[in-house]
Amino acid sequence: MKKIIDKNKVSSFKNKEINYHHYSSFCMKTKPNNRYFSSELKKITNEIIYGPIGQQMKEEDPAKYYSLKNRPLPKKYQKPNYPIAPVNAYVPPQSKLPWSVLEKQLDEELRKRKEQELKALEEKKRKEKEEQRLKNHRDAVAREKRIIFVCNPNNNHRWTSIHSEAYQRKYNKKYEYY
Repeated sequence: MKKIIDKNKVSSFKNKEINYHHYSSFCMKTKPNNRYFSSELKKITNEIIYGPIGQQMKEEDPAKYYSLKNRPLPKKYQKPNYPIAPVNAYVPPQSKLPWSVLEKQLDEELRKRKEQELKALEEKKRKEKEEQRLKNHRDAVAREKRIIFVCNPNNNHRWTSIHSEAYQRKYNKKYEYY
């Protein structure tokens, strides 16, 4: 008795002829992504896309149709983000006002905006002054740390005797310049 085995379903690492007596059906490996299954999926997909179902799907749900074809959705099917309305569909309330009232309202808005800008500018200047003050303080502290620091009073630090040779060499130089 001989088994009928579809060679497309057998994985590529067993490329030799499979003998029924030597191998059981458990030894055969299948790969779901090989050519056989891909071609079957492609056939079914093409039947759906190019058949009457595909045309109906294209009209009703173009996003699904183009995802089956592995293509991006064309711009004509994409919905715009902004509201589409006639040009004069919405009239803002300020355009219904008479010119004198509208002019007063615009002047008031301009005055408020200038006040806000001035406040923001003053706040910015105040912050910059504070930052400059802190920077100057940090610099002064750093200068003082170089000069004034904690030291051990029992050590001699930089004291030298005026009778030492080092002091005499340093301060009592007698060079004859020509």
